[in-house]
Amino acid sequence: MKDLKKRGRKREDHDQACPNQNCDIYGIVNHEDVIRYGHQKNGEQEYKCNRCEARFNRRKGTPLEGLRTPIYVILMAMAMYMCGVGVGMIAAVTGKQEKTVERWIRRIAPHCEVLIKQELCKRNHNFSSLYLQMDELWSYLWRKKTKVWIWTGIDVATRLFIAFHIGDRSSNSAKALIKTIKARTDGVPRLITTDGLEAYVGQIKAYFKGSMYAQVVKEWDGVRISRVYKKVISSHSLVQIVEFISWLKNVGSTVNTSYVERFNLTLRSCLCSLIRRTLAAAKKKEGLEGQMFVFQVFYNFVRPHMSLTLGKGKGKQKRTPAIAAGLADHVWNWEEVLLYHPNYLH
Repeated sequence: MKDLKKRGRKREDHDQACPNQNCDIYGIVNHEDVIRYGHQKNGEQEYKCNRCEARFNRRKGTPLEGLRTPIYVILMAMAMYMCGVGVGMIAAVTGKQEKTVERWIRRIAPHCEVLIKQELCKRNHNFSSLYLQMDELWSYLWRKKTKVWIWTGIDVATRLFIAFHIGDRSSNSAKALIKTIKARTDGVPRLITTDGLEAYVGQIKAYFKGSMYAQVVKEWDGVRISRVYKKVISSHSLVQIVEFISWLKNVGSTVNTSYVERFNLTLRSCLCSLIRRTLAAAKKKEGLEGQMFVFQVFYNFVRPHMSLTLGKGKGKQKRTPAIAAGLADHVWNWEEVLLYHPNYLH
């Protein structure tokens, strides 16, 4: 007897998984026992797990869970927030109270921290940095009473924002940044460049043995730069370093810190709390760290980088640093970010 062909449409993927941790199929995306199950009163698609009878919507287990506000309003708010718009203006545009917008950000910040630690953990990828640049920029907390330094590290070839640290301008802060970078990359960078801060030297020698390391030293005459020169710290020659830089593409032709300095400018323009003479300074260090994690997700996964674009015209392919580094296969949007589940298996 001939096998009868199955009738009906092919089952479409819904990209959902059972959120019940006691269920046998917890976290398995698009499992056949997780089905669409009508709509809830607010219009959200409801799902049902046939194994444990759990019923849920896509907000379950995300920072959007329990919020009545339509998702598109929160997505618009986050897009504005990453354009340097303050909470007060976002509240005026969305018709919400400032406390409501602040509550959204407090929910989303730890979620972005989990996303970064999951996606950038070197157990989940084989990314190694060829050319690492590090720098610091200063800011202040509420009422300008406390000055803090934000240390940043990026991979120049892919523009990936690897890590940051908020602290003082000491070797302990340099150590914290470098340890985080080492935990998120395979091996050691081929080349490292920083400014002339001595706090880097000992920590780079301790954690990145064998890397070529040079500094761009700036001498100041009051508020003006009087002299700029290159200083090689490692045992390599300046000629070797310049030859390596010329071998790479889109990273300049000589020893520089231009890319991380330009990155810091983008950082200042995207976070209203870092804009000079801002009225929206972060109140606490923890709040500033949360904003930095949100920006790190935005910069690495959501915002296409112009210098990483492949091709021209209609066939050009926009890429984010995460795509260039092999951590993602497409440009994310804020909806994907906010509905991200770190423990789900795709």
